Amino acid sequence: MDRGARQGVALGWGEGPLCLQPERLRPAGGLSPMLAVPEPLSLDDSEAVTSRMFERRSLTAVVRELSVVANARGMWAVTRQWIIIGLSVAFAVQVDQWWAWLVAAVFISTRQHALLSLVHEASHHHLLTNRFANDFLADVLCAFPMNITTAGYRKEHAEHHRYVNTPKDPYWRTAQRDSAWIFPRTRWGAARVILGDMVGVFTLSHLKIMIPWSFTGRMMGKGGPPPSGAEKVRYTLWMLGLVAFLTLTGGWLHYLLLWSVPSLTLMMVAFRIRAVVEHPFTPATPDETHETRDVESPTWFERFFIAPFNAGYHLSHHLFPSVPYYHLPALHEQLKKASLFRSGENHFRTYLSGEGSAWTFMTSAAKK
Repeated sequence: MDRGARQGVALGWGEGPLCLQPERLRPAGGLSPMLAVPEPLSLDDSEAVTSRMFERRSLTAVVRELSVVANARGMWAVTRQWIIIGLSVAFAVQVDQWWAWLVAAVFISTRQHALLSLVHEASHHHLLTNRFANDFLADVLCAFPMNITTAGYRKEHAEHHRYVNTPKDPYWRTAQRDSAWIFPRTRWGAARVILGDMVGVFTLSHLKIMIPWSFTGRMMGKGGPPPSGAEKVRYTLWMLGLVAFLTLTGGWLHYLLLWSVPSLTLMMVAFRIRAVVEHPFTPATPDETHETRDVESPTWFERFFIAPFNAGYHLSHHLFPSVPYYHLPALHEQLKKASLFRSGENHFRTYLSGEGSAWTFMTSAAKK
């Protein structure tokens, strides 16, 4: 069944960011109203679809407040990632020992993962209220450095939100082609996947994932919409600036060892763990709360290395994608009152630590 015909009540955003317009179809057989999903779906003006019976309208006022984007928070989020990256590079250059380069690479890989999370926020127009500025900031300081584009990522991500865990979901299709995304596994099976990410065994498969998001892939018709004129200008200028900077500073080796290699190895470890916890990649059910998860209380280590910008609140995000990351904890608390969360299935306390962690569940195949 298409998610556009599932039971429940959907809230659709109108022209303004705070304008709510319930969209319903006539109930059939005394059941709850059927959903009417706007066409085409826009992630910032349409709520996720769930057949779970709870009163979405009771959250209207709260969601309005939580959906307000704060420009200063978006700009500071981007700025502090580059501060950490700059300090890490300076540390490696100053100490100039193998272990210092390794430490710097690890820290930089965590901020690369954070930049990807910010591209995700920008795909929902959550960085800045002005849409051109939102995409410009995300492209130049988050997406282009990771060899992707905001618009390219947004196209596939919109399809993911609409068709979670169905053949129309691009993330689902990736998981069906590559068994390394399928969990739960045994502990040894999970360890082999993580070690494979760490040493680059899955580099080619990761690159294939990102081709539809990239400028080159879009130019070749491999994924997202063809780049606009403005995108072509800023991508060309960005690439010329990068080449000039690395040539004038003699930084090509630093770029290779501290940026390119970590992005295809160390960063993918965190990317993998976060992604396989977010969705089980099992066939879709009529209730999306079975296919998306929240991790409520990740440790500081997990927040820094695995789930930056409240990425653990993924079920909350899917239910109300209009809410930016800094308001997801408050949204999660509101959703807890609706009895949507089932401990050990779509709700975990942490990623890695403790018996009730998401990772304990993800490595439980032997027990089954």
